[in-house]
Order: sequence, then structure tokens, then C-alpha cells
Amino acid sequence: MKVIHPVTGVERDLEIPGGGRGYTRPASLVSLWSTAPFLQNNAVGTFYPSGSVEDRMKSFQDSIEQMLLLKERARDPVLAARGVNAGLIDRTTQRCSIRVAPGYVPNFVEGLGDLLFPSVFSDDGGVEIGPIPPDTPVGLLASLNIRPEGLGFWERIQYDWKLLGLVKEIKQKLKALPPNATDEDAKRVFTPLADSLLALSKCPDYVVNRGHYFGTGQFGDESRLSEQDKRDLIEFLKTF
Repeated sequence: MKVIHPVTGVERDLEIPGGGRGYTRPASLVSLWSTAPFLQNNAVGTFYPSGSVEDRMKSFQDSIEQMLLLKERARDPVLAARGVNAGLIDRTTQRCSIRVAPGYVPNFVEGLGDLLFPSVFSDDGGVEIGPIPPDTPVGLLASLNIRPEGLGFWERIQYDWKLLGLVKEIKQKLKALPPNATDEDAKRVFTPLADSLLALSKCPDYVVNRGHYFGTGQFGDESRLSEQDKRDLIEFLKTF
């Protein structure tokens, strides 16, 4: 499948492990009107929170029109400013930090990691990374594969060593920022680290509103429905 680099916007191929293992089975279409916005992360469509039937139908109408591409889905404003047409990417909205609790750090740390990489860990054995600047793709850190599966003993040691080295590099570079550093200063430090974070990501596809293109002809196939067919389908789905 194709994925977009969240910083440069460059498209590349991604080989899916296990032939796609881990994908979520689509939900039933029964009462579809009541479950908008759509996709498992509710990223397609506008949410009207009152709970009234009128607002639920407004959410459904906006969401289903985006699903069928009668309306354009939301686009990532950061990449759009660079001339890249990409779907929405969740990004930080202000300067922040992320903390990994002690129980989630690599097993290797329990032996030698905290001795060899003392600057990585807090007093309680956890890890805190920051300041993370605004507009940073959330998935760069949230999808960091801290405990990979299916590795042998030595493979796991090598992976943990690489992971700890990356975290150390990030912390050292961010720590070198002056106390009065601006968000732009933090971006200049953090942005070049994106490729290293992507290399250790368990899900490097950060566009949150892509997928489920039935009837849209998105990939040039013969499944494209006419606009009238799409409108008829929408009215039919309201009866479920």
C-alpha cells in the first residue's frame, strides 16, 4: 500500500506484515445513520453532539457524502501548505511532552539499559520526551514500537539498543534547546528526527481519514458509482 511521509509528503510503498494481519473488519451497515462520523476513529464527517435525531442525521449526511467522495474529505493543512494533497494527519496543537511509564520500557532496560543510558530515564525508570513542538505528527511517537513481537533474543537486544539510542539522541537534542526556545527552534531540532522515528514505527501510515472507498472509483477500478447512484444509496441506508 502507499503511505505519505508526514513531514515531507513524499509517497512510498509500505509492505504490510502478515499480508494485512491486524486490519479491522468493517462494522455492520445496520443503523449506520446513528453511528456517524465514520471509520473506527470517527475521522470522516462532522460530529454534532446534541444526540437529537436531527443532529444525528446531519452527522450522517456529511459523513456519508465524504465516504462516497461526494464531498472532499479533510486534508492535512501542514502538507497542503507545501503543495501536497494528503488526507488528515493528527498533529500536536501546542508544545507538549510524552511519557512512557516504567512498565512499558524495553525489557533490556531492566538489566543494563538504565546503566548504559542514564540520561534517557526519569528517577522512577520511565521515559519522558519533550518539548515536542506544535504540528508534530502524533503517530511519530504514539506508534513507536517499544515492544516488538516475533524477535529472537539477540534481535530483541539489537532492537532495544537502537531504540534507546534514538530516545537518547532525541532527549539530548531537545535538552540542548535554550530555556527561551521558540516553537520554531523546537521544530528545527525535532523535524530531522522523523525518519529515525518512522523506521521504528509499528504503523507508519498516519493519515487518519483514508480507507473504505467502495463505489468511489478511487483507484481507477470499475466500482465507481454515478452521483445519482450514490444519492440513491444514501437514501436507502437511512432506512436501515
